Amino acid sequence: MSRFALILIAAFFLPIVPQAHHSTTHFSPDLTEMEGTLVDLRWRNPHIYFFLEVEEEGGLTRIWEMEAGTIYMIGRAGVTRDMFTVGDRVRVAGNMSTVYDDKFWLTNVLLPEGREVLVVANGRPRWSDELVGGRNQWTNVALHTDEDREQEGGFFRVWSPPSSDVVPFLPLTEAPSLREIVTTAAIEAGKSWDAYAFDDACSLPGLPRVNFGPHPHQFVDEGDRILLRSDEFNVTRTIHMNTDINPDGQPYSDLGFSIGYWENDSTLVVDTSRVSFPYMALGAIGQSRQMIMHEVYTLSSDETQMHYEVTIRDPVMLTEPFIQTGIWIDLGEGIGEYDCIVVERND
Repeated sequence: MSRFALILIAAFFLPIVPQAHHSTTHFSPDLTEMEGTLVDLRWRNPHIYFFLEVEEEGGLTRIWEMEAGTIYMIGRAGVTRDMFTVGDRVRVAGNMSTVYDDKFWLTNVLLPEGREVLVVANGRPRWSDELVGGRNQWTNVALHTDEDREQEGGFFRVWSPPSSDVVPFLPLTEAPSLREIVTTAAIEAGKSWDAYAFDDACSLPGLPRVNFGPHPHQFVDEGDRILLRSDEFNVTRTIHMNTDINPDGQPYSDLGFSIGYWENDSTLVVDTSRVSFPYMALGAIGQSRQMIMHEVYTLSSDETQMHYEVTIRDPVMLTEPFIQTGIWIDLGEGIGEYDCIVVERND
């Protein structure tokens, strides 16, 4: 899943810890199993939530709030909302929070009929041979199609992460090469991340995280600018083309200021600075306002793949540049609606 096959292999043998939006400091690296009754299910962005009522000693019960993966990531492996029935008794496995006494990172669900469902993309089977989910079950079939989409070739279309037969993009927090070059300042800055506040408020990330979700992305041609839309949070970046604007005079923002140019007919180069978003990877690594990002997108000669290379430099948070490469393919997908609902809690 990383920029190199060797990193993919290395990541496979790393301990299973919560990924995506959460710092691993919030969850134990040890897997925990429990059984209970599914009392609620919220099939929402940015993450799906299960609520499990579990019997404890003394006849008391506790409702655990269990966060799972994204609709797109597990959906590409065939996991759907109708697999789960509120009121069913299920067995689950995942990682207990070390901070909150009722929160849980959910990875596996064993249904009453014996099917095991992996509810995170990188989950591993635990109980049953009758398995649904996981990156190994990804297919190159569009999860959500856009019937109104014009089926055109070239650069400007929706590009999607491929199945496991092609090396797809990997979130930064899972890339061992990044962990090896972060500074102490980056780690300390990452500790201020509040994943639950971010999810509950339907907050949107800035760069570079917007580009690092294994979801579809779309290039839209608007002449003197190119829009780059991300499916995961439905965030749209603006890339200013062939401009002599000095970015140093632009205000800081979560998405910064991006200048692009064509290296040739099939290669788009983008340089971004003035980024104020404080996290390089959600929940793990901070970043400074000195971060700059260099992107190169190249359309393959047969126009079936989009190859990319992203270089991140941050002299405060990284000891050397971080480079990540990958491939997107055209599945005929559309950009899904981001139906995030703000969650109110009484914690």
